[in-house]
Amino acid sequence: MRTIQTCFFKNVTALPGYKLKVEMGTGTLIDFDFNTRLRSVRFGTLKNEAVFNSVYTDGDFIIFQKDGADKVKISADDFMDLVLVDRTGEYPTKDWRE
Repeated sequence: MRTIQTCFFKNVTALPGYKLKVEMGTGTLIDFDFNTRLRSVRFGTLKNEAVFNSVYTDGDFIIFQKDGADKVKISADDFMDLVLVDRTGEYPTKDWRE
């Protein structure tokens, strides 16, 4: 009999400095720094520390929800994209002529 993974996220915890500790369904732990994403339209709501600290998971999404603030939901696909691809434009530059 084949086992099918039923949740992508086991646990998520807000850490100081707008960081998340995410335990994936596989048991892998990911420490993720949200600082550079807070300037985006999608995640600007998370600048409010109370909203950021309200984080929880239902297994399929990372969810930030606090009374009076817009709910922010991040799917597993979106989270992996955040982890693997830096779309902030704030990556180190190198002069390749050196």
